[in-house]
Amino acid sequence: MHGARSGVKRASETLRNIAGAWVKDQTAVIADGEVTSWQVVLEVTFVLE
Repeated sequence: MHGARSGVKRASETLRNIAGAWVKDQTAVIADGEVTSWQVVLEVTFVLE
């Protein structure tokens, strides 16, 4: 969920009227049994004015 939240926050810097987001894919990197990083592919929907 954190990756989606970060993606929407970043998208809102250049897009207005964001209406929703869909996590299309996600990947986690594991080292020594711990998640060290992750990546999400996020599709953001927004309304054009």
